[in-house]
Amino acid sequence: MTESDILAATYEDRVTVYRAFKQTLPSGESVFQSGRDGAMVYEDMACALSTHTGGRLEQSPSTAKTDTSYCLFTRPEVDIQANDFLVVRHLGKSLELVAGYPERMSSHNNVPVRHAKDVL
Repeated sequence: MTESDILAATYEDRVTVYRAFKQTLPSGESVFQSGRDGAMVYEDMACALSTHTGGRLEQSPSTAKTDTSYCLFTRPEVDIQANDFLVVRHLGKSLELVAGYPERMSSHNNVPVRHAKDVL
């Protein structure tokens, strides 16, 4: 059993990963597909989502923004890229998140993530 197998045994969450892409329609029009409309890269992969950073509230006259971030841990062979759209099942709830630049290690990947929609 490898170190990545031992760590993966602790992963209790599931992630589905979507990657944005550009599609050319038969009419010749280019359409950018992102979010859940993007290409599904991984479905229902084991992962572990860390505790959030607290959700600091920043307000302006017209909007309120909550900057909440997490770390997502996956097996090293899972290739999550910056700006991938993630749907994470954590403790029975679905969270829609966007990936930052991953830190890749031989035993696991550490992917910083934030909420996909954080403007209220």
